[in-house]
Amino acid sequence: MHTSHITNIGFRPEQALYAQIADHFKTQVALGKLRPGDRLPSIRELAKKLGLDPGTVARAYRELEGQGIISGRRGGGSFVAASATEKHLAEQHRERLGVLLEKTITEALGLGFTVEDVEAAFTLRLAGWRERRRQSVSTARKVTQRRDDEIRFFGSHDMAVELLASHLSSLYPGVRLIPSFVGSLAGLMALQLGEADISGAHLLDVDSGEFNAPFIRRLMPGETVVLMNLMQRVQGLMLAPGNPRHVTGISDLPRKDVTFVNRQRGSGTRILLDAQLRSLGIAPADVRGYEREEKTHIGIATFIAGGQADTGLGAQSAASVAGLDFIPLFKERYDLVILQASFEQPRMQMIKEVVASDTFKDMMGAMPGYDLSQTGRIITVRPEQKEKEKK
Repeated sequence: MHTSHITNIGFRPEQALYAQIADHFKTQVALGKLRPGDRLPSIRELAKKLGLDPGTVARAYRELEGQGIISGRRGGGSFVAASATEKHLAEQHRERLGVLLEKTITEALGLGFTVEDVEAAFTLRLAGWRERRRQSVSTARKVTQRRDDEIRFFGSHDMAVELLASHLSSLYPGVRLIPSFVGSLAGLMALQLGEADISGAHLLDVDSGEFNAPFIRRLMPGETVVLMNLMQRVQGLMLAPGNPRHVTGISDLPRKDVTFVNRQRGSGTRILLDAQLRSLGIAPADVRGYEREEKTHIGIATFIAGGQADTGLGAQSAASVAGLDFIPLFKERYDLVILQASFEQPRMQMIKEVVASDTFKDMMGAMPGYDLSQTGRIITVRPEQKEKEKK
């Protein structure tokens, strides 16, 4: 059997070597890369490949045999046991992950953090990790099939949406909010086309001063649409720590020594930026880096934190996660957008319940840059009518 895919183990100093070898083999079985009946390398062969004492490998094999993962044949080596099912191993891995997380939670609570602090921090860090993985792949994902346990979200990125998805799953394990961060306009169009169940938008109509409703009336003139406020947030310029370029506002973007990173076309943040540039008489071509686009606020923050740009327009929460300086410029309303025809469905009522809950508000309140005074408030946008507010 080829052993290259099972001998490339990145050893960690905090765990015994034999335990890491055993865990690696269990993972390979759980992933289906090793199946019942497959032969493992001999103790001597594996020890040589890993540069370890044969006794360490022998102890790992004894551990696996004791757990029923492998079985030995006299004079014939070690093989994956018939009883080593993927389900059994997956349960073991979940249990081990639970122990690891419980230890971390206990330590955090011992330091005085609340449960809400821990959940918010975990969600934010997980969002950052996901964004780093997204850097090498496209984040646009078109959903062609709908699963019964999924709520399809297409819209503008915000950390609060990821927090909502996490908290919803924790309260209702059979329901998942699956976000696709494609920008506010693209999200509304996906909702109109039936590709999304819910959207997220923060589009400011400059003429009326209203958020979202004017765009909905233009895009979906015949539909009754529900806007549920997720929060009001602060947008501004994210800056490298210490603000080495001494940027003070949008008016500094045309400077030759300032490099900018932009959001994608159709995003509410991009529309907001373009409106500000027009009001100041600044041509996009005069902004160095205007054509460079990122799809999320975390993407902008990561770009700046990595030294690839000096500044970018984004949410204060993302700047905080990345450890960046921040100049607040605007306060805007971010709404969840749902067609009235589907708003009364049980899954949408679950979303409504979570958004209005004190626990969720406490978690969002642990992040900077959010105003929760309107969170959970409903506005109904009807065809050719002004919006009607419900308290």
